[in-house]
This record gives sequence, structure tokens and C-alpha cells, in this order.
Amino acid sequence: MLEHHFDKSVRRIVEPVVAPWGFTTGDGRGCTFHRQVQDDLFHFIHFSQRSSGIEFEVWVFPGTPLLGLEQWARFPDFVGVPTGQAAGLNAKLGVGGGASRFPCRDSKVLDVALSRAAVPALQIHARPYLANFQSLKDLVPALEHPQWASLLVPGQGGDRHGK
Repeated sequence: MLEHHFDKSVRRIVEPVVAPWGFTTGDGRGCTFHRQVQDDLFHFIHFSQRSSGIEFEVWVFPGTPLLGLEQWARFPDFVGVPTGQAAGLNAKLGVGGGASRFPCRDSKVLDVALSRAAVPALQIHARPYLANFQSLKDLVPALEHPQWASLLVPGQGGDRHGK
């Protein structure tokens, strides 16, 4: 499936579900949905088509530009994932259970995978998972690299001024 068709189908099916939760794709061209929680804290739901073009994964994560503006140069389409592989959405186990690979070899298969598996997983797992991240301090225990903590909460793991 071509990336443009993938993005268009995902937006058509997912946007009506996540928009009431405050998510948007903004000026993005792809299918990364985001919402701003605080000045420097965002929630993301990113649909990533694999290079084969026949499967996709969903990544659910909190993020902040405080971890490096270079990772935010292509916001909202691409940003760094501070929680690493733990951001993968598993349809049965939830966020962090290893990302499920959903089929998308053509539009019909994609629509079924979104409607019957990915969207219900967002409703059951992703929304409550993201509710755990309402402040930068909430993000610290989930960081892939613990040394990043000092960038978010001074004094935790050393502060950004080296004191």
C-alpha cells in the first residue's frame, strides 16, 4: 500500500475517534496525532507503516521538546520517542507489551485492521496509558535513558547545570 493512501485511510478512520480526546494531526502530512498537555508536554499516537508496505504498528507515547529540539525539527510528523520500544501498542496487552503488527496490504485490509483491532486498542489501552502523563515529572520513570531525567526535573539524576 502506498504511504499516501495509508495516511489518508488512517486519518479517515482514526481522527473521528481521537479528536474528541483533543488529538489532531495539526499541520502534519502523515498520521501522527498529538495533543498538548502542558507547555512542554505532549501526547502522541503515531501510525507507522513498515517498509514492506503490508503491515503497520502504532506507537503511543508522551514527549517533550526539552529532551532535544533536534528531535522536534519535523514536528508534528516525527519526534523523538523518549520511552523507546515501550511505546509500542499491543492490541491485547496494551502499551509496552511489544507492538502488534497490523495488516495493511490494501485499503480494505487496512480499514478492517483499524476498525476491528487498532482503534479498539487505542480506546482500551492507549487513552488510559497516556492519562498517566500529566506533568514532566510523570514522564521521568518511563524514560528510555534515565540520564534524561535531569533535563526534565532539576536535581533528579543531576541537574542541567551540572551542580
